[in-house]
Amino acid sequence: MTKILQFRPAVIQPPACEVVVQRRTVRQALDWQQAIVGEARRYPHGSPDLVRYLKDSGLLPRCSFLSSEQNGGPLLFRFIGRPALDTLGEAWGRMVLGKPEVEDPHCDFSAAIAREYAEAIESGEAVVNEVSVTGIGRPFSFSHALVGWRQGQHRAILSAVKMHDVAGPRSLRPVETASDAA
Repeated sequence: MTKILQFRPAVIQPPACEVVVQRRTVRQALDWQQAIVGEARRYPHGSPDLVRYLKDSGLLPRCSFLSSEQNGGPLLFRFIGRPALDTLGEAWGRMVLGKPEVEDPHCDFSAAIAREYAEAIESGEAVVNEVSVTGIGRPFSFSHALVGWRQGQHRAILSAVKMHDVAGPRSLRPVETASDAA
């Protein structure tokens, strides 16, 4: 007699994502983050000159940039710097580049960070935080300085990030286009 064993499929729940955000002053930001905030203040609606400054100073790979279309809509990932790629992965970078931030698969994490983006954009003031995250792979923490702009319906955010608990960088080449993400 043959006996067939049946197993009920286990429902696997991903670990809960916890994001703790602690506000800091701009004076508590790292020197290079303070320099970015200072330079960004010179351009209240953003400028190619700010991008040139970031490139010339070697700070661009530490930054990510999101913006909406000119007529509004969600913030889209436009440029993803090394800290995000080293933490969330190259595949994540390829998946979200050019897409709205709300489509990021790390829902709880992206929602918490989106609230910080909105504050920086709406207030027009730099926002500096220490952030710790558990529930997305290995726990990690970082500091970020956020500079936001709004001009009519167009919104943009620059995030200057320093990871604390992630080994890296694997490369200093950030992802700028889908073909660069590979």
